[in-house]
Amino acid sequence: MIAWYHIPMLSLFPELLYWDWSWYVPFIFRVFLGVHLLYVGWAIVKNRAWREAAGDAPALLGAGALLVILGLLFVLGIFVQALSAIGFVLAILALYFRKRFSPAYGIAESKQFYLLIGLVSLSLVFLGPGHYSLDLPL
Repeated sequence: MIAWYHIPMLSLFPELLYWDWSWYVPFIFRVFLGVHLLYVGWAIVKNRAWREAAGDAPALLGAGALLVILGLLFVLGIFVQALSAIGFVLAILALYFRKRFSPAYGIAESKQFYLLIGLVSLSLVFLGPGHYSLDLPL
């Protein structure tokens, strides 16, 4: 009898198993997270009427600028693991406070999306920056 772990696995793309593509997964996660943070931060910074209607325009402008800076750092691959830990906390806070923002402003997403962002951030804490980053290992 053959044990279950000796059964060969069928793959749609077996040639991908011969190359080491595992380093590109953190790169894809990092760029996805950086572009999303850039989009959300720019939506907050750009929409002046919404910031003034929310009542705390300087705080929202600062939050938007912070998200833009975090997005740029993620895309460039600078301080990825520390930023990922911060991104995980921000995703959990966004999940908690998501009802405060209206979907009409284009930045509120579903709770599953915030969970996805949180899990991608948490995975980057453990995986590291991946290829094409400016982080250097210590």
